[in-house]
Amino acid sequence: MTAVAAGRAGKAILARLATHPDLTAYELRRSIGAASHITDLLRAMEARAEVVARTERRPGQGRPVHVWRVAPPGTVPPLRTSEAAEIVARRRARDRRATAARRARQRPAAPRPAAPLLPGAACAGDDPALFFPEPGDAETEAKAVAICAACPARAACYERAVVNGERWGIWGGVNFATSREEPSYDRTA
Repeated sequence: MTAVAAGRAGKAILARLATHPDLTAYELRRSIGAASHITDLLRAMEARAEVVARTERRPGQGRPVHVWRVAPPGTVPPLRTSEAAEIVARRRARDRRATAARRARQRPAAPRPAAPLLPGAACAGDDPALFFPEPGDAETEAKAVAICAACPARAACYERAVVNGERWGIWGGVNFATSREEPSYDRTA
């Protein structure tokens, strides 16, 4: 809400509360015809001692609600509580972790079926662990790349890995954990 719109809405809120005290933020928004929520505007007006809020229980809503009225003359603005920046940072980090965990639970990863070997693949009889070396294991990586070097299905293997979104392992002679360059294959051979 822009400053001009907030000023107009603030004046409309004060005018409405002068004639109809004890309205909720929703009732105020509906009665003044505001297009968006006005709770933040009411909180700002409360900080300037223009309006005051009190909590009451409304049976129709089944929970306590804040009702607003024009602040009487001489009202002192409420004290603002200031939290240390590190507390706020910890709370935000905690909330980010909780949100990430919740989203991960909501979208479980769909298991992908294992892809069959490509016809004529040179790695058909080799141990699959050879093509998923530990980081820094140059010897195992070199053995796997050597097997891929003479493979007739090398380009198709690489393309399949890209399409499947593989993030690590040696596919078509390329270690996906360390390289993101597209290799150039001689497709005439």
